[in-house]
Amino acid sequence: LKTVINDILDNFKLQAGKFVLNAEEIQLPEEVEQWVNAARAHVESRKLQFCYKLIGQLPQQVLMDGVRVQQVLSNLVSNAVKFTEAGRVSLTVEAFAGSSRLLKVMVEDSGIGVAKEHQGQLFQTFMQADATIS
Repeated sequence: LKTVINDILDNFKLQAGKFVLNAEEIQLPEEVEQWVNAARAHVESRKLQFCYKLIGQLPQQVLMDGVRVQQVLSNLVSNAVKFTEAGRVSLTVEAFAGSSRLLKVMVEDSGIGVAKEHQGQLFQTFMQADATIS
């Protein structure tokens, strides 16, 4: 419940232009390990297969808002689990060679997917491709 309330408050802050990121030095390998462990626990609690892949070598330290990254990642994993009745959810973290500032994080699943005609609505505020699914 606390997470839901915080997400709603963050949304209001975003809309009001008052949202502030709290960037701090993070030990990235340890942070990624926490992401993986949290994702694995959630995915496996639903009897789904969890896959993790690291591409490249993570920098030891990065400047980022770890709370916000975890919040986004948690929402992506939750949605992947929600729409996957059987199969897998994958987390891929890619560190780009020669850059200590770029990190690509991907969540993929073998779930129902999104119909082509609804894909344009994905990132619109308060839109859901299928209103029958909550």
